[in-house]
Amino acid sequence: MKRIGTVLLLAVAAVGCQHDEALRHAGLGHLAYSTGDLEAAILEFEHAITLDDRLAIAHAGMGDVYRERGQMEEAVAPYQRAIEQMPYEFTYHFRLGNVYQSLERDAEAAKTYETAVDLNPDYPPVNINLGVVYFRIGMAEADPGRRTDVLEKGRKYAERAVELAPDHAFAWSNLGAFYDAMGDSYRAISAYRRSIELDPTQGPVHVNLGTAYLLQGRFDKALEEFKLAMEQDPESLIVRKRLAYLYSKQKQYGAAIEQWQTVLEKDPGDYECRNSLAAVYMIYYLRRPEQDRLRLQALEEWHRSLEKNPDQTQVKSLVAKWSTPLPGVVPLPDDGTPIKAFPDEPPPEKPAETPAGKPAEKPAETPAAKPAEKPAETPAEKPAETPAVKPAEKPAEKPAEKPAEKPAETPAEKPAEPPAAKPAEKPAEKPPENKDRE
Repeated sequence: MKRIGTVLLLAVAAVGCQHDEALRHAGLGHLAYSTGDLEAAILEFEHAITLDDRLAIAHAGMGDVYRERGQMEEAVAPYQRAIEQMPYEFTYHFRLGNVYQSLERDAEAAKTYETAVDLNPDYPPVNINLGVVYFRIGMAEADPGRRTDVLEKGRKYAERAVELAPDHAFAWSNLGAFYDAMGDSYRAISAYRRSIELDPTQGPVHVNLGTAYLLQGRFDKALEEFKLAMEQDPESLIVRKRLAYLYSKQKQYGAAIEQWQTVLEKDPGDYECRNSLAAVYMIYYLRRPEQDRLRLQALEEWHRSLEKNPDQTQVKSLVAKWSTPLPGVVPLPDDGTPIKAFPDEPPPEKPAETPAGKPAEKPAETPAAKPAEKPAETPAEKPAETPAVKPAEKPAEKPAEKPAEKPAETPAEKPAEPPAAKPAEKPAEKPPENKDRE
């Protein structure tokens, strides 16, 4: 009996020594990870797990290495194993949520972040990321009622994030995205402006702010923001498409054409941009029907658009309608010069002066303007290109820093409506995005 007790004591001592050795290797692994030596870190974590498979910090360390390498699928299992061993460590849930979010497994990310926020509700990054994930889930919903419910849930986390971190620029821009998606452009503008005050170098936020101004018809403010965005990212096609839409709204069609042509030089497959360009050519053709090459140029753009996306019923009907020129018009000869841009609308002519000696008639009195009522919360029309904004795709890591952003993927811009429906005045309808509020 005494001998059995001695054996048991030796076994316990051996297990204790093995656990201590596993901890030592796990510590060496975290040290190697902190210095950027990922290969050494993996070897140390693997050694630690071999010695003690229940060591949560070793599994979590392996997950960190895979995540740092961009091997997100491989990072899932180590984090899950760490959570099994320490289910109340909120950082493990948060890190696993990061991985699911990066993999766009949004439902799993939301569930994992929910657990993390239950364990630590006052951690800003988890509130930010929950908002981002619910934004994506909501915008993917086809049912409007369900979309509203999900966005409302996400908005609460976005609002909580700015309460916890009022100086976090990214948290404010995400909140603005929710207001935009829910049609509240006035609150969206306030949130975007606060974000830009904290960090004026955010090109995408300037785009979103400019788009919000555009929806309100505040064209000068929109142009100012788009130009600031262009300074931040001169290669941005999203900014050029927003500028083209703005110019078309102002009937500056020549400037709009230049922007659309620049976009198509870099992205020839943007069929919606071609539709917008064709619509403007048709505007000019209807004003100058003798210049038949304008009609032909529009047809060429529509044909190229259909090559990229054949399922455009409206475009097909326009091609059929304008396959022949207007009757009774003699076309001018085509000199072969490529169509680049056209002069914009001339300013209205001044009224004829009243002949001297004849008193001018008294104009009809205009009623005094009433003070503006409270502005409508939702603009009458919106350039449905992108969800007014799209929160950054990459999860937030630290509350004090701006989370790294994955360029917002923005749905394609809406083309300007074709001549039959006042071309270029309003982009053609497209499935809901939110407002790239790329």
